[in-house]
Amino acid sequence: MKLDSKYFDKIRVKPGEDRKAAASNVPQCDWPGCPRPGKHKAPKGRSAEGQFFNYCTQHVQEYNKTYNYFSGMKDDEVASFQKDSQTGHRPTWKLGQNSTANVSASRRKATASAKDPFNLFTEAKEKAGFHPKGRALRATELKALQTLGLDDTATPEQVKTQYKTLVKRLHPDANAGSRANEDTLKAVIQAYDHLRSSGFC
Repeated sequence: MKLDSKYFDKIRVKPGEDRKAAASNVPQCDWPGCPRPGKHKAPKGRSAEGQFFNYCTQHVQEYNKTYNYFSGMKDDEVASFQKDSQTGHRPTWKLGQNSTANVSASRRKATASAKDPFNLFTEAKEKAGFHPKGRALRATELKALQTLGLDDTATPEQVKTQYKTLVKRLHPDANAGSRANEDTLKAVIQAYDHLRSSGFC
């Protein structure tokens, strides 16, 4: 069967004329004295990255047998190159070496003057109080203390005393059966329960 017929040319990705033009653009083999077309690319080597020789099949095979990217390098240079290649030849630091002590003064100044429109960092700074067990107070514990009308310096005894005072004051029996303070009373009870469950009091 004839493969260069007009019928096959119609169904090929590159019709006959294009294939012939592409074949004619193949450079000659770069091997000295070789007249064959150099269809195969071979890297030129270190310090010539992105550059290639064009070799025919026979000569690209010969070139590949003797090609050594590290040719001319000492063993310690090869080891160093291989180690650096693990990080893409980018600089790295050991953990802790690039600490805030090494940060430039201008960067520290920029960090200090950074805007905080949502008070994300201000809220963290305000959490100065400590749990009776020594850890910093959580946001939920601070909120519970605020519900009881206390701040982060309150002691467990102050929390208990304040809780009893508020319950007596807000309870319907103390307000002639009025339920106007019912929501506030529930919030106080929930706040106290949360502080008890967290081990605060």
